[in-house]
Amino acid sequence: MNFRYRLMQFMRGRYGVDALFYGIFIVACLGAMVNLFLRLRVLQWIVYLLVLLGFLRIFSRNIEQRRAENRWFTKLIEPFRKKTEQVARQRADRYHVYRKCRHCKAILRLPRRIGKHKTVCPKCGQEMTVRVRR
Repeated sequence: MNFRYRLMQFMRGRYGVDALFYGIFIVACLGAMVNLFLRLRVLQWIVYLLVLLGFLRIFSRNIEQRRAENRWFTKLIEPFRKKTEQVARQRADRYHVYRKCRHCKAILRLPRRIGKHKTVCPKCGQEMTVRVRR
């Protein structure tokens, strides 16, 4: 039998990799990088424990508990994920300019035309002047 098949057999009934594992792994990698400069034994043991925790989660057979932990983690990072996706969409959009309404803080998507323009916020109805440079 090949290695891949044996690994699949071993992982049957186990939880596997999820978003919380990636979060734990990223924190462990950041801790290891910081420890390159600080050289603290305590920080090194924390990194080891985080890696061990991540692998214990992968091989766990308590699937419902791991799902609940992952659900909690994804709810925790959801605002950050939404913000980064929003920023990435705005950077990819060459034909529009994004501005915040001064009154209600709504984000307005305006056509990219150089100069000063008057616009009305669709959320609060306030008129405002927007200056587009490039």
